Amino acid sequence: MANMNAKINPSLNLSLRGRGIILLIALVATPSLASAQSTIDRIRRQNGVDSGKITATTPLGVTISKSGVESTVPAEEIEAITFAGEPGELNTARNALQAGRAQDALDSLAKITVADIRREEILADVDFYTARAKAQLALAGSGDPAAAAGDVRTFMTKHNKSFHVPQAIETLGDLLAAAGQPADARTEYAKLSKAKSPYFELKSALLVGRTYQTEGDHAQAQAEFDKVLASTDDGAQIAPLKLAATLERAVSQAAAGQAKEATTAISDIIAQAKPEDAELLARAYNALGDCYLQSKDPRGALFAFLHVDLLYSQDAEAHAKALHELVPLWKNVGRDSRSQEAAQKLAEKYPGSRWAKQ
Repeated sequence: MANMNAKINPSLNLSLRGRGIILLIALVATPSLASAQSTIDRIRRQNGVDSGKITATTPLGVTISKSGVESTVPAEEIEAITFAGEPGELNTARNALQAGRAQDALDSLAKITVADIRREEILADVDFYTARAKAQLALAGSGDPAAAAGDVRTFMTKHNKSFHVPQAIETLGDLLAAAGQPADARTEYAKLSKAKSPYFELKSALLVGRTYQTEGDHAQAQAEFDKVLASTDDGAQIAPLKLAATLERAVSQAAAGQAKEATTAISDIIAQAKPEDAELLARAYNALGDCYLQSKDPRGALFAFLHVDLLYSQDAEAHAKALHELVPLWKNVGRDSRSQEAAQKLAEKYPGSRWAKQ
């Protein structure tokens, strides 16, 4: 048939041959869009995205090269990294975890064939997000805290150069604190202060102060929070730490009997906070509720804790506390059905939480 076509229309045959050769040369000489994308790593930060090739990672930051120029992004500025060649399920898991859907994240991670992964940074991400998801479930009362802590420790041993290490240390401290081991949690949190980074030094003081709060040592807690507030360092990453330290200091003030001053300080924090800062607002409304309870204002406390239940339930620990407080407060206003509803929600969503056991 090819010979027949050549006899009938040789010019057409030559034209097709020429086009085929040109197309072949173009395909060989020019990488496809998919191939070009497969060589790109992307670091997502609050203020944008850095694209290029990641050349080094440490617990303090990630070095990325673009057009031969290298720059280092501090770990505290990194929201997430997508790596060239990573399985799609990994990014699905990242997004699920960020949205508070820990079980969905685990389900996605379970679909990944780890044996097929050759890149260390991708393996580290799979291990970290698996440990982090299990920790979130445990902190919500739906998993084993001891097993989750073991997974976090294993991650840090295997991937001690990962930029996730600081968050892993904080996660381990959170698990120990939730298990009623504030002194052990404090030991973990204190490790962050050894980093040559103002951010992690201040983050360490904030977290250590919270452990003293849980032990009822509010003088020591305030001393830690004052370290954060006295710092001359500033910037987009530092400002939220100072706001959180202001809140926690007010909590300790209230516990020390200065409820009026604390209520004013917490109200100011709520007014300043960004609407999307759910974790801070959840802690703030819970703290405000505690202040109202100390001031013998159960109705004010009810509305404060109700804010957490209805608007800021993403934070499992804060939500569990709010539900715990709402049980007697709804009864106090004669709403027994709402009290039972809060108790049932607490038992179903956070069965292993310390608040469900009180």
